[in-house]
Amino acid sequence: MEADLKEQYREILETYRKCYDERVLYRASLLSKEFMRRKVNPDEIIGMHFEILEEITKKMPPGEKLHTYNIALEVLLQLITHYAQAYKGYLELQERLYHKEREINAFLEMFINIIAHDLNNPLITISGYAEILCEICEDGREYAEKIRESADKMFELLEEARTFTKVRASEVEFRTVDIADLLNEAIIELEMKAREKDIEIKKNYGKGYMVNATQFLRYAFLNIIDNAIKYSPPHSVVEISVSEERGKNWKVCVKDWGEGVPDKWKQKIFERFVRGEKTGIKGSGIGLAIAKTVVTQNKGRIWVEDNPEGGAVFCISLPKAS
Repeated sequence: MEADLKEQYREILETYRKCYDERVLYRASLLSKEFMRRKVNPDEIIGMHFEILEEITKKMPPGEKLHTYNIALEVLLQLITHYAQAYKGYLELQERLYHKEREINAFLEMFINIIAHDLNNPLITISGYAEILCEICEDGREYAEKIRESADKMFELLEEARTFTKVRASEVEFRTVDIADLLNEAIIELEMKAREKDIEIKKNYGKGYMVNATQFLRYAFLNIIDNAIKYSPPHSVVEISVSEERGKNWKVCVKDWGEGVPDKWKQKIFERFVRGEKTGIKGSGIGLAIAKTVVTQNKGRIWVEDNPEGGAVFCISLPKAS
């Protein structure tokens, strides 16, 4: 309990005990809003009330002490009643904001899906013609390859945008899963990408890392492993480990030996559409934002550390299943 709130309430009790003025009760109702704003628990308020009363009535005779307790009860009721009203208003506001956010997210998901659908066919056409140019025009092969790479990046960007809106807009459903199973699924999905760069994915984990997770948790692991593969040098290793953290959490670490992440980008790279400098993190700027959104949904945290041997270590900490 903050000292200034306690002193204000003491003054209100002392003043009302002497004058029974309705304006003092009004001050108590105003103070209730400040208690609400500072998120003071009702149990703390009641505890504070009796603590102050005990100090005020310490040297009073029994009759006067009982009378003071009865008077103070009016102040407490005024405070708690208005606190409850303010809390009810707060809950109603939160519910309205929640439904409004759901509407916006649903619209955003529909909008992204329409864009993705409308762009899909032109991108397939562009990619197809670029591939034909590579085969029939030796002089233009380099440019055709760049066109095809750009089309592939657009496909990837659209897919990540759709995933991001789906993660934000959909109702989450929790189920008990083994982190090892989700990691294995992600590795299988990224196996071809790793093979193209001759990157070995080293698994330093077993089984039995149970968490209560949403249906989207695999996207978090998929994105940090994909990130490690993308920015690792060819013929290198991406190492994945799972360990216990402070007895309550499971900690998943994905270590690479790539360029690493400068300190000034360690927080920002998890924001939407934020990328490092050209010499650092590249890409669409959505993948790690997806990872952070999903990890937050699962009451966990995500961060990046330096690999002492050069490179980066992306970590996710999640509460164990109870």
